[in-house]
Amino acid sequence: MADRIRCAAAGGFPSGLSVARVVEFAVRVFGELETVVMARLWDLGGDATVREVLERIQLDREIAYTTVLSTMENLHRKGHLTREREGRPSGNRTALSRAEHTAGLMREALSSNDEDAETVLTHFVGEMSAADLDRLRAVVARRGEGPAGR
Repeated sequence: MADRIRCAAAGGFPSGLSVARVVEFAVRVFGELETVVMARLWDLGGDATVREVLERIQLDREIAYTTVLSTMENLHRKGHLTREREGRPSGNRTALSRAEHTAGLMREALSSNDEDAETVLTHFVGEMSAADLDRLRAVVARRGEGPAGR
């Protein structure tokens, strides 16, 4: 999984990226149309046919079936989609959930700044809302209760 995330995150995050834009950037690493396709797949629960993705995209803009098909073929070739042939024609499943993908990109951004990881974390946490800080504290507390070291 880490290798797929590293490939997806090649190039890292642009400097000066605010926390509010991390998720927006994380989705953009695919390229414009790949981003739209992945977002619609995740909106559909991470599993859909080309036709289902096409119909969702067409709610916002005109696009041809073959364009969505070729984009999904590219995502499959790059390892971001897997194929499910059982029970439905050409079902496509995302290799990672939206949360896993975003977390991987955040991990990559942090690990690419090893010498400055504390500063990166300080900026990240410093821009969080009170509600997000509460969620972070809860996650850290739960991790402390679980198996040590990941």
